[in-house]
Amino acid sequence: MTAAAVLPAPALAGKVAVVTGASGGIGRTIALALAAHGADVGLLARRREALEETAALIAPTGRRTAVATADVTDEEQVVAALAVVAAELGDPTVVVNNAGGARFLAPLSEMRISGWEKTVDLNLKAPLVCARAALPGMVRGGGGAIVNIGSIVGDAAQHGMAHYGTAKAGLAMLNRTMAREWGHLGVRSNLVVPGLIDSGAHEHYEDDASMGRLYEAEIPLGRWGTPEEIAAPVVFLASDAAAFVTGATLVVDGGQLS
Repeated sequence: MTAAAVLPAPALAGKVAVVTGASGGIGRTIALALAAHGADVGLLARRREALEETAALIAPTGRRTAVATADVTDEEQVVAALAVVAAELGDPTVVVNNAGGARFLAPLSEMRISGWEKTVDLNLKAPLVCARAALPGMVRGGGGAIVNIGSIVGDAAQHGMAHYGTAKAGLAMLNRTMAREWGHLGVRSNLVVPGLIDSGAHEHYEDDASMGRLYEAEIPLGRWGTPEEIAAPVVFLASDAAAFVTGATLVVDGGQLS
């Protein structure tokens, strides 16, 4: 993976972006894309070593990076992490809420409430925590852009994934609410909804029959997407080319929901 492999997109020169879950997969690719188009990038996740690897991949672009570890569901840790980014790069005016996922499948009748809560915290609470923590800096900078990463499971129920789907459905409403409440501050908020993306994130489901059926779902374009195909719309929505776009949902799923 190289920054040069990212599709052309509007310039982000002079912007400071923060990407959560930047330690690998789609998050790493998004961070590379933002840097390739001119942004300095704050990298947030729990694993410093993996974040340092992302920073090393960005280095050839000539853009600056700041590495900050945090549990994105913990408000104090997120505030501290953004303070590190601000001290090294300046106030972030772009936030990409990429961290998320579901680490298990279970029917509602058997799901542990603790597992439900952890999944909802990661996929719904964390984007709010990160966006609110960045908001004062965005206001100081005259505005900003939030890009939330959803999932098609938030639009189409899947057996065993109620915890994840419910959180992502809630994220869609949170996205629209942030757009409405913060628009007068010059802060835009948009949602990118990936379909099946070949990022390695589903490897822990390989032996699960329910996920196997999801793998086999018909995709009109006849293939899975790539992380770069998620990064490209994120770059657009983060840029001034999308200056009049807020509260929008962009589905990037090869037509699966059509």
